[in-house]
Amino acid sequence: MRPVLRAYPLLALPLGLTALALGLACGGGSSSSTAGSATPMGTAAVILTDAPSDQWSAVEVVVTQVAFLNKADHTREVVAFQGASAKINLVDLDSVGELLASAQIPAGTYDALRITIDPTSVNLVKADGTAVPSSQVKVAGGSVLVNLSSDLVVTANGSNAVQLDFDLSHPLFLVQLPDGTWVMNLQVRHRPNVNGMTGVAQLMFRHRKGTIASVGTSSFVLHSDAGNDLTVNVGTGAWFFDADTKTVGSLAGLAAGKYALVSLRMQPDGSLWAVRVWYSVNPLQSWAPEGHVYGVDQANGLMVVSSGNGTPRTIAIDPDTAFTYHMAQSFGTGSAALANLWTGFKVQVQVKDPLATPMHAQSVNIQRAVDGGRISAASTSSFTYQHASGDRTHAYDSAFAWWYVGFPGMTSSSVSAFSSACSGMGMGMMGTGAASPDLMPRGLSDLVWNTGTSAWDANNAIFMPVALPQGTISTSYNGGQLGFTFVDSTAATQTVTVTLNTTVGAQPLVLEVSRQSGAITVTPVDATAWATKLVTATQARVAVVPKPDGTYAAYAVVVFTGF
Repeated sequence: MRPVLRAYPLLALPLGLTALALGLACGGGSSSSTAGSATPMGTAAVILTDAPSDQWSAVEVVVTQVAFLNKADHTREVVAFQGASAKINLVDLDSVGELLASAQIPAGTYDALRITIDPTSVNLVKADGTAVPSSQVKVAGGSVLVNLSSDLVVTANGSNAVQLDFDLSHPLFLVQLPDGTWVMNLQVRHRPNVNGMTGVAQLMFRHRKGTIASVGTSSFVLHSDAGNDLTVNVGTGAWFFDADTKTVGSLAGLAAGKYALVSLRMQPDGSLWAVRVWYSVNPLQSWAPEGHVYGVDQANGLMVVSSGNGTPRTIAIDPDTAFTYHMAQSFGTGSAALANLWTGFKVQVQVKDPLATPMHAQSVNIQRAVDGGRISAASTSSFTYQHASGDRTHAYDSAFAWWYVGFPGMTSSSVSAFSSACSGMGMGMMGTGAASPDLMPRGLSDLVWNTGTSAWDANNAIFMPVALPQGTISTSYNGGQLGFTFVDSTAATQTVTVTLNTTVGAQPLVLEVSRQSGAITVTPVDATAWATKLVTATQARVAVVPKPDGTYAAYAVVVFTGF
């Protein structure tokens, strides 16, 4: 479900890049109501995740408030978090969840969340490592209302969780204006968990950092960097590391005031349990075991992985470094295993000493194996992702499915339809039949290891919107279509016919970016106004996805006026 969008005079807003991060309802929150001590309470957790993106290496944000909205009366907001969370890198949340805390809130039914962030806190780094200056970005609001696709029903003493995706890959998340300025339009979706709290228990969370507040016989309390206290239970499977002695530790080694980094799992009853704990009397080095692979040097036994803020860090691979896939499947040992890893993989690295430089890996677990990019040579048996370093071909997994990003419910298992959609895109539409690199389909796939062929097969393929170069509308919108003309990267003029779906729930998002008297506003355009706004000679940006019949469907359209 798309968030509610409004028009904002951007020059009146604080400068700085703002990607909206949803934090989680945290302890110590208060309610705008005056509930007494007898009010029945339940536990609610909000978990951050991120839809796939290959455009950014870091989008860091600080959450300042999270409020639940009562379904019967939206003026009754329960403020579950108030303060300033630690910085969160949204890019790293594609296979793990960010759990800030767990909050006690009044029993009731909630159908929306309001999230607020600090506009000055955001750090944005592109996939190539280039930082975007905050002065070049303007933010369309510092908070957003996210409607829940299914109600959050909090019962007395019950446990609940809400999971939200930040769609960083959406072509409207960041829009570059004709004058070079970037405007951010937050795209946040509620992801319902069909398995409820049982499904949450299967989710791996990012490590939490903080100090030990107290220690019990089978648990401890972590005062997290977000300023919240988490009660962490300890079972027989928990693993401890004493960073001071650089040896395996134990629960007995914890003490109030020590610094800790904790890997957590949540049980269906909402309780938190320790998986791995690093602790020290001194502040631990700022690092996170989870990260994306930036590069692999098999010859020298090195792997470059992103850190918590998106910057690269070098990890040494020793002969005894054990590699696994999804924790259960052995993937090899030592640098030889690096032959089947590449940029974009999401890994969890357990190091022998988190204070060493460089860190040496004790184990590497492949949390998510991925490939993506421009698609070519699609057939009914395999397809290829193009890369400057060398193309990679993947056979279809037996459970292969494909869909368009943002619409995971509209899936297809037809390999022939996928192949047709890929093959129909990438050709010029001026009657010349000349291939245009700007029109080639783009995708992202989760991979599974085929032990029989010792290769990665594609478990799925998600069509990502292809953002065409800025151009003009050459044929006004009529009958569900418009003509769009642009100059591609080969300096060739391309004209394409783009279809706009008018079905409610499947419509492209159409925005008008207007500049008047120095103020910039961003306004959604309803389908009833498309014919008056999408007219010939209007400057525009269009993002498209391929259809099995070989045509182009609009994923998003932005028109510019006053530039």
